[in-house]
Amino acid sequence: RAAIPWRPDDRVAILSHNGPEYFEFSYGVPWAGGVIVPLNNKLSTGDLVYILNHSGTRFLLADEDFRELIDGFSGRLESVEKTFYFAPGRDDSAYENLIASSPLLDDQLRGYEDMAGIFYTSGTTGRPKGVMLSHRNLLWNAMSGIINYGLSEATVYLHATPLFHAAGGSRVFTMVTAGVTNIILPRFDVHALLAAIERHRVTSLLLVPTMINRLVNDPALGDYDLSSLRTIAYGASPMPQSVLADALQKLPGVGFCQAYGMTELSPAATFLDTRYHVLDGPDAGRLRSCGRAVWGADVRIVNEQDRPLPTGEVGEIAVRGPMVMQGYWRDPEATAKAVRDGWMHTGDAGYRDSDGFFYIVDRIKDMVITGGVNVASVAVEDCIHQLEAVGECAVFGIPHPDWVEAVHAVVVPRAGAALTAADVITHCRARLAAYQCPRSVEIRTQPLPISGTGKIMKNELRKPFWQHPGA
Repeated sequence: RAAIPWRPDDRVAILSHNGPEYFEFSYGVPWAGGVIVPLNNKLSTGDLVYILNHSGTRFLLADEDFRELIDGFSGRLESVEKTFYFAPGRDDSAYENLIASSPLLDDQLRGYEDMAGIFYTSGTTGRPKGVMLSHRNLLWNAMSGIINYGLSEATVYLHATPLFHAAGGSRVFTMVTAGVTNIILPRFDVHALLAAIERHRVTSLLLVPTMINRLVNDPALGDYDLSSLRTIAYGASPMPQSVLADALQKLPGVGFCQAYGMTELSPAATFLDTRYHVLDGPDAGRLRSCGRAVWGADVRIVNEQDRPLPTGEVGEIAVRGPMVMQGYWRDPEATAKAVRDGWMHTGDAGYRDSDGFFYIVDRIKDMVITGGVNVASVAVEDCIHQLEAVGECAVFGIPHPDWVEAVHAVVVPRAGAALTAADVITHCRARLAAYQCPRSVEIRTQPLPISGTGKIMKNELRKPFWQHPGA
């Protein structure tokens, strides 16, 4: 307190790779009465400057790796008073010196409804929005996670997804609360992941679908001892059914489970247990589901007038409960649009079956409306992924003079595989309705653009078509 004149609710931003320091920040800042602002280290300079200014960040904690990037912020920051750099493994950084020279602070005894962090979304539809999560939000998610994943002191958990994202960052609180052993991967790399599992006898981890796809298709998969691994959780983006089936076959001793949600839900709303991740038997049909509502969550399907829809009808997924965010920082209009009568409107289209399992059809904004008919991009992507030669794919709408939108696919073949646009179209025509089939296919040799959270950035793929639709 002597080293820094501290005020309640001061925002402290974090720009870092994954590391033990993230745990210190995630607990230390709220302990002192502050609010953490994790920064996506993959964002552009413009977006990072925007977040720092929009959040009113007063202090910035940064890995030395980002010093040059931060130097480029010079003259553009409105509220940041001081940046403290740290270097993992070194005791002489400004951050370590600050700790050594400062007295211990008493716990500021923050309340359930006090804000713990502002987690900025990826900004795929405009500027990033700051999601305000309270101590209640994060605690509830931690307790729900312990129940869902069966965590205990015997668990050895590997943090492989970015800790700046709510899915990975919330695991900091979940795993510490559960008392597990935490292993931290600075950044995702398939071989580093496999080596860490073998070396530390990892039992559990969370991956996004893109990571799972790259893991199970890496030639080195069979070179490592993965016998300790019991559970792989996944979420954050749609999982192609062919990728999941491939993973279940190549990792037969591992139980898979899925959490569905978003940053605004702290982040989980539904959960699909390992028992439903099977390819045959009475429970095999549940594999397409994102599960049932988690402890404490009310989940329903509503129409455009917010009226609940009956079983089997497709509408928007809405969630109510202690996991719903406090709102968007400094954006009451967006908050009022997203949270109505306590229900968070997710922007995801889906339906509920008679047993309470929910199924996601698509992101509403990713639906392709061609000739007045809705086409779920996820369904077309699932079909394309059934081709052995396909490594990655993304489906979205592009301008069409008669139908307004036409279905377009961008496909990256597996290494060494031969694949043509005609192959993809012929495959889809044999399996999909005519209106669902891609009207055009682009074959790429380079990986698709991936966000810092591992999601394929469809907005970047769409942009050239919609910026100059007549070109």
